Order: sequence, then structure tokens, then C-alpha cells
Amino acid sequence: MRYAIKIGYDGSHFNGFALQPNKKTVEGEILKRLLKTRIIKGRRESRFQYAARTDKGVHAIGNVIAIDVKANPIKVLNGMENIWVTGYTIVNKKFNPRHCTQKIYRYYLFNQGYDIDAMKNAAKLMEGEHDFSAFARKDKRNTVRRIDKIEVYGGKIIKIDFYALSFLWNQVRRMAAALRAIGEGEANLEEIEKALNGEPANFGVEKAGNLVLMDVLYENVEFKGVMPVEIEIKKEIYKDAFDYLFNASNSRHVGEPRSME
Repeated sequence: MRYAIKIGYDGSHFNGFALQPNKKTVEGEILKRLLKTRIIKGRRESRFQYAARTDKGVHAIGNVIAIDVKANPIKVLNGMENIWVTGYTIVNKKFNPRHCTQKIYRYYLFNQGYDIDAMKNAAKLMEGEHDFSAFARKDKRNTVRRIDKIEVYGGKIIKIDFYALSFLWNQVRRMAAALRAIGEGEANLEEIEKALNGEPANFGVEKAGNLVLMDVLYENVEFKGVMPVEIEIKKEIYKDAFDYLFNASNSRHVGEPRSME
């Protein structure tokens, strides 16, 4: 059987997703677990493939891998450190996770009084097909890409969702930096338009730790969602910790430290 498995991970613990010599990566740790448990004989034999090659420090909740196995790989992959199964399904033998219809990334920014409307207007300019050479770390790939949609959500924490079939190296983080510059009033829409027409520009690059690969979508493929136990526990830990710190009633809790006077 061929399984498609949604994978989440805390990117701060890895040197990116893709396998690299002598470096800890998400792909490397997954393959190590699969080989150690003998659920696969090798990467080639199992036709191990993945959807997105996220950079060092970037997180995911919905990256996708696919493997050929004779037993259930979900139990084997459960319990890994900082890597979680968030969904799975059985697919046909020809399924390749790279052949998706859309990838969705979300970037988080702390709102320091940014002009949200200006950011939304700039995001609209970025939609469609453009030369994104000014918004990417260049390699040999064609820098023309199509962005299906960008949504900006205001609030104490600004959330920016990017929808596209594919992205260039660092593209989302550089677009997020440009939108932040617009929100701060450090850049204007004319500069964004010129950059989208291939003119050189440098709006900077936002840090990797605030970027999450939220999902990878496919036509006629539905995943059964899984809520990892580790995530449930972490959610409760953070909730309790901040409730404890900021709840005024805790100033009179039993066992409060006494003065040393």
C-alpha cells in the first residue's frame, strides 16, 4: 500500500526538512525511524517522496510525505521528538506529494501599530503572476511565479496567509518583510510594483521561526486528521502557564513565597 502522511514539526530543532549530510533534518529523522523499525528497506524501495522542502527553522503542520509499505506506518511515526503525524490516507501507486494543487503558508508578525489596510493593498499587488526575483534568494530556477491569494488578518498578532502552487527560496519570508515595510510606512506601493516588474529591491527577510507550512492540497485526496498527543499536552502547558502568570488571583495562592525579612 502507498500511504500519504501529513507531517508537522517544530523547525527550530532541525536544519530544514530535506536530507543533508551530517545534519539533523526532518526527512533524515523520519527515514531513520522507518529504517530502524524495518517498515521500509530503503528510501528508493519505498519510493519515499515529500511535498515541500522547508528551510532551516521553518515549522509545518501540514507537509506531506508518501511511502510504499506493507504495514501501518502511523504507529511507527507516532512518538517522534518534535515531529508529528497530523493526518494520513491511502493513495494510489502513482501518487507523488509534489504534484499538489496548492501550498498554504502562514507568517506571524507582532503588530506594532502597522497600517493593516496598506498591507492588504500591497498584498493584492503581489497576487497573480510576476517576476519575484526581488522577493527570493536566487538559484537556477525561473523566478516567475503565480501567487493565487494573500490574506492579511489584523490583530495583536498579524497573520498573513500565502496561497500558491509553488514558491521560490525564501520567497514567503521576503514578501512578509515587504508587507511589514509597507505597514511601517518604510516602503510604498510604487516600490512594490517596481519590484514585481523585475526591478532590483531589497525589503529584507523575516525570521524563519514565525513561518508555518499550514497545508498542502490535492485534488480528490482527503486526509483523516490526527491530533498528536504531544501537541495536546503542549497546548495545555502553555495555557496553564500563562493563566498562572497573568491571573490576579494567583497573587494569593497557597504556598506563596514568604518575605525573607
